[in-house]
Amino acid sequence: MTNAEVLLIAGPDARDDELVAAAAAHRPRRVTVLIEAQDPSWCWSEQHVAATRRDRLAELLTVVERATGASVIGLVGNAGELDLGGFDAIVGGAHLCSAA
Repeated sequence: MTNAEVLLIAGPDARDDELVAAAAAHRPRRVTVLIEAQDPSWCWSEQHVAATRRDRLAELLTVVERATGASVIGLVGNAGELDLGGFDAIVGGAHLCSAA
């Protein structure tokens, strides 16, 4: 199966390997990685939790790109703020099956 646009939602639990494999199974051209968190200071704060989120996001971007060969972008926030209809498939979060 090929889905051009995939949203990978990485929640707080450590299922990252499973999520990357699920995204790769879709053979996407583009992947958006979303770490679900309500933390507007994640990108500039020097607090440990913010640094941990940045490190996790950087690692996920690298691993997803290697596993899929897709163009990958990432953000931290809430899936409810995205236009989920713009994705061909959603993996992770409460969306464990394909969108459409």
